[in-house]
Formats: sequence, structure tokens, C-alpha cells
Amino acid sequence: MAPEAARHRQGSERMGGMASAPAHAMNPLAVTECAGGRDTERDVGLSADQLREEIAGLRKAMASHPIIDMARGIMMATASCTPEEAWQMLVQVSQRSNVKLRDVARHIVASTHGPQPPSPVRAALRAVYTARAGRGG
Repeated sequence: MAPEAARHRQGSERMGGMASAPAHAMNPLAVTECAGGRDTERDVGLSADQLREEIAGLRKAMASHPIIDMARGIMMATASCTPEEAWQMLVQVSQRSNVKLRDVARHIVASTHGPQPPSPVRAALRAVYTARAGRGG
């Protein structure tokens, strides 16, 4: 029996037949050992501030996801395109207007019942729709 398996079995026997948790579950620093000795930033190197920043970014992404999906739906309906094509159109509008994609999506959704999107977004939308129509799409 391999040494690791023997240690696991002995630990299991001491706990009345129940398997014990692996070493990395008890010791977060053991993650690098379980990862084959690789010490990556994801293993143990993130500071509390970096983790807070990452969590904030993930929360922002989760909050903007429904708006982006609504904008994709609007674009699919108005351009008769697939979800992937609508996504690519949103990306193009964002890049052409130099406006974050989530903000482009917010402007598109808001324009269905309120003011038009800002001029740079409108111009980029017009260019993307025109280019799509020119391709026969």
C-alpha cells in the first residue's frame, strides 16, 4: 500500500472507520503541496485587499449580467440575430463608443422606455447595425 494511502487508512481507523479530511482541508498552506509543489497566486498568495477587490468585481459582474442579457434580447429582436451575434454587436458598440459594455447595455435597455442613448453610443449602434445590414445579416 502506498504511504499516503496507509496514512489515510490509519487516520480512518482512529476515527472509528470514518475517513479523515485531507491535509489541505485542515491547512490552507498545504494547497501548494497538493498542487504538486506549484506555488501559484491562486493557491495562497492573494492578500485580503486583493480578495476584496476580486469579490467587488464579481459582484459588479453579477449585477450587470441581467441588464446585458436584456440588451442582447433587444438586439436579437431588432436585428433578427442569434445570441452570439447580439453579443458580438454589443462588444463592437462598446469598443467603437469607448463605453463599458455594461453601460452600453444599460443605455439600450433604458432607451426602450426613456431617453435615447448618449450620442457616442447611438453613433456606434448605428454603425454596427448598418454594417450588419450591409453583410445581409
